[in-house]
Amino acid sequence: MPKRERIAAERAAADTARATGPRRKWSERTAPTTDAPTDAPRAEQRSNGPRAPRRDDARTDGPRAPRRDDARTDGPRAPRRDDARTDGPRAPRRDDARTGPPAPRTRDRRSLSMPRAQGRIFADGDRELADGLVAALRAPAIDHEVAESLTHPFHTYPARLHPATARVLVDIVASRVRPGALLVDPFCGSGTTLVEARAAGLRAVGTDLNPLAILVARAKTWTVPARRRNRLRDLGHEISGAVLAAGKAARRSNAEAAPLRKPKGFDPNARDRRLAAWFAPHVRRELELLATMLDELRGDGSDPESAEYADVLTACLSAILYKVSSRTSDTDGTWVDKQVGRGAAARHFVSRVELLVAGLADLARSGGPPDVLLADARNLSEIIPDGTASAVVTSPPYAGTYDYAEHQRLRFDFLGLRHRDFDAGEIGSRRSFLASAVDADRRWRKDLGDSLETIARALEPTGVAAIVIGDSWAGGRAVYALDDIRASLTDDLAVIAWASQERPALGGERKAFGDRPKAEHIVLLERR
Repeated sequence: MPKRERIAAERAAADTARATGPRRKWSERTAPTTDAPTDAPRAEQRSNGPRAPRRDDARTDGPRAPRRDDARTDGPRAPRRDDARTDGPRAPRRDDARTGPPAPRTRDRRSLSMPRAQGRIFADGDRELADGLVAALRAPAIDHEVAESLTHPFHTYPARLHPATARVLVDIVASRVRPGALLVDPFCGSGTTLVEARAAGLRAVGTDLNPLAILVARAKTWTVPARRRNRLRDLGHEISGAVLAAGKAARRSNAEAAPLRKPKGFDPNARDRRLAAWFAPHVRRELELLATMLDELRGDGSDPESAEYADVLTACLSAILYKVSSRTSDTDGTWVDKQVGRGAAARHFVSRVELLVAGLADLARSGGPPDVLLADARNLSEIIPDGTASAVVTSPPYAGTYDYAEHQRLRFDFLGLRHRDFDAGEIGSRRSFLASAVDADRRWRKDLGDSLETIARALEPTGVAAIVIGDSWAGGRAVYALDDIRASLTDDLAVIAWASQERPALGGERKAFGDRPKAEHIVLLERR
């Protein structure tokens, strides 16, 4: 007798025995002994008549009812919520805090310079322009689409100018200049202002002393014809596929790992010691193979087009480094345990290539790429001839707030980017204020004054400059950036409008700022 019919017969016999056999007293049942009069009739009803139908009767008297997972046996398994975890770091669990350091976040959190919380806004100057600056301060809280548009989400960058604020400021200055005018960003960082300037149809030039910033800004504004963008995508897929295939072949044959790269100008042993703790061995091998293939594509530089492809793809590799490392984030150098699967680095790399190509396709409608140059903002006159720029939109470093060189050191070491000049020339770094607050404050004011002087020289008469800068806590004292801007102005620049938004003071900042609130400022200057 088949098993299913045998089970059905046994259950039917048991039901007959219960219906015809002697009834047990209430006290003989397994239920608690109680004399509740309302419960007794209910028990009698169960024992005196046929058994009430049960949920599983249909399963024994006929074909089994369909189950939710039947479809899984007839075809490919339906996707599960945790499938994405096998391609990259696992999602954080609720009990991670009990077992060790916190797990990494599943989404990249972009560190932006503009405040997240809404604070009171004060403004003065030309009424129309001041209203525009107020709108620029409010934009990050009400416009959540700009930061995810064009090439803005391609690469994280500490304390970058919020794209929504940059868009409003570019629109303000564009309304005051002739078509095709030149816009300059002396502290271009990862290229946020340059992207918005190109989207607005302005010619743009960006400079920065950070070699990584130049690499990223050039990639984000690489508005070339569709043929070259498609070639970039193909190269990304070819390189990623080759790395995945090499990893599988090595695991099958138990082959020895390929030798690590030795970038020129870097001590290979020192570089290996600095990188070893931050990447799992299999992740490090994948990343090194990706970088090696990009080096081969770049060659000796005799083919400029191949070298250009290699530089843009290197920016894609930079964009994923912290994601697959044990570093918490760009601004937090704490070591955390991340579970990064085999092949995850190659897959993240090609996904970043796709993201960049899609953003560039939207941006390319505005024209060719801007000029992005490795240069010191204090020497802007070496790049921009006097009186040739119609507008400036920029955000200088905030005094004592960040150490950009330290934040990017892991990328510098892995990619082989030379950064000695940047280490020495970084303006307003936190480490400089920790070493000597008095000397650092003096240098900060001088560097800010020199930067404003070069901006004044670059601007044509009636040209405008929008400066975004924030108050900070540096060397144990409050730094009021708007006061420092006013004190550093030359006779060639005049404030025509300004707006300030209060920001929350945290920790020791409360005592330092006292009754005067900490704030973020946008100052609009005009060349006389």
